[in-house]
Amino acid sequence: PFGVSILLGSVENGEPNLYVIEPSGMFYAYEGCAIGKAKQNAKTELEQLKLKDLTVKELIKEAAKIIYTVHDEIKDKTFELDLSWVGSESENLHQLVPKAVHTEAEDFAKRA
Repeated sequence: PFGVSILLGSVENGEPNLYVIEPSGMFYAYEGCAIGKAKQNAKTELEQLKLKDLTVKELIKEAAKIIYTVHDEIKDKTFELDLSWVGSESENLHQLVPKAVHTEAEDFAKRA
């Protein structure tokens, strides 16, 4: 009865890819996607963005803003925001974003 969804990001031939693997084993490719408790609210926020027109740093800020926006402070526990990326800024390796980028994104999200 337990299942897990996985977000898998990669870079192939210099192009970014994002896949969601569902508990059933099915997988889908997306430009932007969310999983978890408030995924539908987060997907609605993602659909309003022009993802291909934003830089990676702008996308990190928007991701942080969406996480803060969909978090229900009354029902949900407090959380610690972790942000990571795969792309040219990280030499196509999965890494946590640098502290300065994280701080800027979290400040942006809290002001929104």
